[in-house]
Amino acid sequence: MNKKFLAIPALLVAIGGGAVFAQSDLFAQAENNPSISAGEAKKIALKQLNGEIIGFEYDRDDRTPHYEIDILKDNEKIEVEVNAGTGKAVVTERENIRTVTAENTEKTDDTVKGTDSSNTSAVITEKQAIEIAQAKAKGTVTDLELDEDDNRLIYEIEIRNGKMEYDFEIYAKTGDIIKYEEDLDDDRFDN
Repeated sequence: MNKKFLAIPALLVAIGGGAVFAQSDLFAQAENNPSISAGEAKKIALKQLNGEIIGFEYDRDDRTPHYEIDILKDNEKIEVEVNAGTGKAVVTERENIRTVTAENTEKTDDTVKGTDSSNTSAVITEKQAIEIAQAKAKGTVTDLELDEDDNRLIYEIEIRNGKMEYDFEIYAKTGDIIKYEEDLDDDRFDN
């Protein structure tokens, strides 16, 4: 009789523990395989706010995985979060900024090899910057921003492939890679 009383709680603990592990595994699958692709998230954000995407990041740190998309519209930087599961878009931040163009960046830049200081032509596109980065590291772009650093326009791109993370800084005027790092992504195991 005592064996039955011990077997029932042990069985309940085993079932409950299995359910917790299954739920954890399902969450990990949803986190790594969002229902909404990066391209779809960009389209959703641009449908809500017609402008130019200047920053993009997949954020899985919060309880709800989502895309953070920065859009430039009428001298305003607008951050839109798109839920990776439902596609719901919400504006989370607005910031007035000055417009940064190739014409108002510093003319003498000797830190990037091959820069023609007299050339003030347009910068490379987001798509071209991604192609340059993906030629060196295949994977999914999880973060993309166009920033001004020391009066230079720099694309900052993060690519993930499995557990590998690749970070690039690409000079937007020439397309030269000025920084490249690769790292094993083990952040999920940090507490």
